[in-house]
Amino acid sequence: MKRSPFVRVTLVLLPLTLALAWAGGGLAAEAPKNIVAKKCMACHKEYKDTADIVAGDFNSLSNKANSITVKIEESMQLIKFTGETTVENVPEIKKLKSPIPVRVHYKKVGEDLVASKIVAKPEIKVPQEQMLSTEELEKLVAQGPEKGNFTLIDSRPGIKFQEGHIPGAISIPFPKMAEMKNKLPQDKNRLLIFYCEGFR
Repeated sequence: MKRSPFVRVTLVLLPLTLALAWAGGGLAAEAPKNIVAKKCMACHKEYKDTADIVAGDFNSLSNKANSITVKIEESMQLIKFTGETTVENVPEIKKLKSPIPVRVHYKKVGEDLVASKIVAKPEIKVPQEQMLSTEELEKLVAQGPEKGNFTLIDSRPGIKFQEGHIPGAISIPFPKMAEMKNKLPQDKNRLLIFYCEGFR
């Protein structure tokens, strides 16, 4: 049976493509420019255009292999570090704990991603006098915003607000605070209460 020229071309190209991928000379060897967890993108849209970053939750560290793993959804990304790797918001790499969110700036060295900088989510300290207990908030919510003279702001990503929120809350995601400040009350004596998914 006579084969068509198209079939011969396909048969020749397939082994060539496999050989390039196996040798690391094809597209299979290219690392993505950024590897970012969806939850990070909810607040940091700029990560989409930031090259050579990994962003997700710190998972583990190996001093023996000089590497860390970062959780991106259900998978783990391995990143090497060196004596030149800098770290921000924690005293040293060894002080990273799971599941602190991190942004890792990397360089591709052969097949490895090597961290030039690791930025941990900063620790936020709120003065005790500015905190409300769950019980205090429950009492205010039971009164309602008008009677209790308060505005309750959900500063989580908008999609989280849609999934569920405290009754009476309005959605002003943290990254949009400046552009959505017109949603805040004009009365400076009104109590403003912000809540989020937590901080460290």
